[in-house]
Amino acid sequence: MVLLVLQDVVFGVVLGSYVAVAAVGFTLVYGLVNMINFAHGEYVTVGAFVGFGLAESVGLPSAAAIPATILLSAVVGWALAMLVFRPIQQTGPIPLLLTSIGLGLVMRNGIRLLAGPQPKRFALGETSVYRVESLDVFVTSQQLFVIGVAIASFLAMHALLQYTKLGTALRAMSDNEDLALVTGINTARMRTVVWLFSSGLAGLAGYLLAVQRAATPTVGFGQLLLVITAAILGGAGSVYGAIVGSYILGITISLAVAQLPSWATQLGTTMAFVVLIVVLLVRPGGIAGAEVRA
Repeated sequence: MVLLVLQDVVFGVVLGSYVAVAAVGFTLVYGLVNMINFAHGEYVTVGAFVGFGLAESVGLPSAAAIPATILLSAVVGWALAMLVFRPIQQTGPIPLLLTSIGLGLVMRNGIRLLAGPQPKRFALGETSVYRVESLDVFVTSQQLFVIGVAIASFLAMHALLQYTKLGTALRAMSDNEDLALVTGINTARMRTVVWLFSSGLAGLAGYLLAVQRAATPTVGFGQLLLVITAAILGGAGSVYGAIVGSYILGITISLAVAQLPSWATQLGTTMAFVVLIVVLLVRPGGIAGAEVRA
């Protein structure tokens, strides 16, 4: 029984990895732009198709396709934000939220028209399987790739936030935007940076999803609820909380799916929301105790 649980934990870590990458991007916009971007799922989808095109059509290796996917996704996401969200950023959170829902719908159907409904799968070749015989646990090279890339992105984000002037400015803006503006921080430029980072991370999450599953017009939208839940669970606006919340959700869902009878496996996601409700009842600010903005 314990060995089966360990295997499910491995599956949960894989799920949590790409959800966490997307959740960090989502929570950056929430915490620094004060906006709930419901089009974030489609930003993930853009990354999935850009990554697939670069890897399979252009033939770039992963070492080149990943940074190129992040860069192109960041530019696309930033351009859409400047075109759609910036003109109405002073209208308040509700118009921005409704606009993001509309943008997501337009993008989802536009991608479906351009790419077609058929899933686009990476030609990964032979997948290696690594086993720990004593624990009866295995992990594939594909799963290790997803986990490794996610961890590398978290370390890069941590280094940026903690050890660079840009990170210091972003943290200052997150704490108090007005005070940050008074101290000379160009908050408008910081918002641009946030959109670039958020969109780039969404693109990276899409790439990992396409590797693990396939690129489809709804691959990002299908994960959106989990991404938002992970961000809220961790403490909306908290990068580190979003990472922890994503892995808790991923492992919870994996364990629930494994333990529930076959007719009830769809309830696995429900268990994740049960965890969310329990955590918020105990800590309304989420795991990180971050302030949840309106």
